[in-house]
Amino acid sequence: MGGHGSFSEPRTGVNVTNGTDDLITSKLPALQAYQLTLAAPSPPPGSFDQVAAELGSVVFNGTAQCVIWHSGPEFTDVNLRLHPPSDVVSEPEPNGTPSWASRSATKQYRTAPLRGLWQHAPYFHNGTAPTLEVVVRIYNARNSLGLTEAQIADLTQYLKSL
Repeated sequence: MGGHGSFSEPRTGVNVTNGTDDLITSKLPALQAYQLTLAAPSPPPGSFDQVAAELGSVVFNGTAQCVIWHSGPEFTDVNLRLHPPSDVVSEPEPNGTPSWASRSATKQYRTAPLRGLWQHAPYFHNGTAPTLEVVVRIYNARNSLGLTEAQIADLTQYLKSL
């Protein structure tokens, strides 16, 4: 396609036009449809406790309130909204480093999809959580969720199962 076409993203104010012939726009719906057909890899056999994961699903959708941001089949609200740094538990950045959001066009964060999460350590945009258990413990502490040790363990197993 030679990069000919136009791109516009109203959330960031980016508008790019290259050439007068648009060889890209008509292909974008098919590209998105294709991307949405790609399944995340399943977790390796034996990498999580199935019974605990089922209990963790209840915690995810209830007490932990994860489903508020991580909803739908891809476990994300990214197509609905962006979030200010004050909503993100990995903020503020360690050592006074400027937040990732402050360096972006929107100054906000998107909610990461959770499918295939087991293969993406370390976690958070800045890699400050080495394991999913640490992620759950940070959310529990910073959002005052009051999760028990058993709920933390179960929720961790659920996240490993996605």
